[in-house]
Amino acid sequence: MSYTLLRGLFVIRYPDLPRQGPEPDGDTVKFRPDSPALVEGLPRPSGTPPDLTARGISVRLEAIDALETHFSETHQELTGAHDARDRLLTLLGFTGFTFFPDLPNKVKSADQDSLRGYVLSNGIDANGRLIGFVYPGDPAEPDGHHVYLDEARVDQSANATLMAEGLAYPAFYATLPAALRTHLAGKSRAARAAQAGLWPRSTADPNGNAGVPDLAELQKLVMWPKLFRRLVPYLAAGATDLNGFDAWLRADKVHRDDQLFLLQRGEYGNMHDVISAVGKDVQLTVWPEDFVISPDPAPPGAPTTP
Repeated sequence: MSYTLLRGLFVIRYPDLPRQGPEPDGDTVKFRPDSPALVEGLPRPSGTPPDLTARGISVRLEAIDALETHFSETHQELTGAHDARDRLLTLLGFTGFTFFPDLPNKVKSADQDSLRGYVLSNGIDANGRLIGFVYPGDPAEPDGHHVYLDEARVDQSANATLMAEGLAYPAFYATLPAALRTHLAGKSRAARAAQAGLWPRSTADPNGNAGVPDLAELQKLVMWPKLFRRLVPYLAAGATDLNGFDAWLRADKVHRDDQLFLLQRGEYGNMHDVISAVGKDVQLTVWPEDFVISPDPAPPGAPTTP
């Protein structure tokens, strides 16, 4: 599959408004493209246009899902979340970064507020973010060049490094070419086998369930972030156990019960098909590299091409 090369600046702090600046995490970073029109020209499979302003656009790193540093006023285990965030910033070339004590997700100071880099992208997600593989520095190719992305070049990305070091879970969407998905799945399995990064603390996975008595305890755990993001609103609504979680997922096919393709079964399913939730216990029954997530469908009439 062809990816569009976008040159620009990765931005982690606004010098004029530092307390209102970006909130980088382990799989998201702000990017100011040299040619905004190239972003406007990308496919938008969910029908959402790019959320692009004069300060740039958020890049959601393709193929990985890092622990949440912040999500709906909650977070996951902060050790793992901060490890992934700090490693991503380091891979992009940032040094000396610190965060506000009272705004722990905003950069207080850094040796560089922005740095040159580039993104290889094939589209915009349902939240208006740029989906892509991220790299430091300027590439040899010109802005807007169409790149056939192979395994060797993927391995140079920050995405692949975070996966290989066990600092992020896989999250494979249907927009990711099968060859790259297979290649990155191997990296995730190798990291898990080596018990690298977050894997020694991973729970709620095929190796065992997690006890989740309440929202406070949930935030201490290491689990697949997409499962965490489903549990947060369910528990925040007042649920005292997980017996109703399956029905809650099924009630919304777009925002909760994502359509999946189950690779080992060779058939389509939904999020509820890979989750077991009974009493206070929850478990992902299939490793996240073994299914493919469908992007949110576009609303009726919404264009999926620019």
